[in-house]
Amino acid sequence: MHARTITILTIAALTLTACGTRTDTSTKTEPSTKASSPSPSPDITDLFIDWRDGGGSETLTTLVDDLSDVGEASDPFDIDALGDACSSLTADVETAQLGDPIPDKGTQKNWNLALAHFAKSATACTTGAYSEDQTQFDLMASEMDIGIKHLNAVNKQLDEILGE
Repeated sequence: MHARTITILTIAALTLTACGTRTDTSTKTEPSTKASSPSPSPDITDLFIDWRDGGGSETLTTLVDDLSDVGEASDPFDIDALGDACSSLTADVETAQLGDPIPDKGTQKNWNLALAHFAKSATACTTGAYSEDQTQFDLMASEMDIGIKHLNAVNKQLDEILGE
């Protein structure tokens, strides 16, 4: 793989590790934190908590783990591990796309975009892993980078809504 692809995947893994940390701490939100937040309304906060506790947090963690696995298989490069990691990412993105929507239009839009770009990345990764095609690895990296930006926006919004 080219150094550019490896660098993007390494940065992606590091970025997502931070997201995973924020996601994990969001499961520790207490009612007093929610009540002290000047905005948003308690109703939307309760809806976000329900989404998070109803599988949203687990889905985020699963995707972060998958993306970290892709990054680890990319540096040092292990084509078999990369193929496996991309297959897992594909399956978990498909599952996430069938999950409950996030109870906020803007956040849901970023979530949909993140999942769409991760799906494209996973497809390119799988194709690249089996054909050893650098063009596919480059596409994988660029789609993953875009997906990470949208996922970071989702995490930021969750943090704001949940008072993290």
